[in-house]
Amino acid sequence: MNKQPLAEPGPVAPINALFDAMRAHDAETIRTQFSQGAQLQRIKSDGQVVLSDIDKFANSIAAHKAYLDEQLLSVTVQQSGNLASVWTPFAFYVDNQLSHCGVNHFVVVNTAGGWRIQHLIDVTHEGDCQAFIAEH
Repeated sequence: MNKQPLAEPGPVAPINALFDAMRAHDAETIRTQFSQGAQLQRIKSDGQVVLSDIDKFANSIAAHKAYLDEQLLSVTVQQSGNLASVWTPFAFYVDNQLSHCGVNHFVVVNTAGGWRIQHLIDVTHEGDCQAFIAEH
């Protein structure tokens, strides 16, 4: 397991592009970071796993009026050939105000079109986000 800077190319490239596209409210670029058949999920506080539609997600980000900025606190990459797992604690800001924090887990695959997100699941931190940020 290695800590990989977010700016490094490879498995983190679609993750960089996803969050840049969210900041730009660019639905098409959001969509193109995901592979065919990809899944987007969230674990709720009661443990329920909820599946989200990637097109609806992309469109909702594009329609949002506020500035959305997901800041990754650290990035850990495990990779074997065309498969990578990327773990990213985050803090999410809406119009520069801390909204929530948590952890993303990406499964990323290297396709003929380059690295793409195959699966993204996240969970929000239920405690103090300032302490969470300081920890990561």
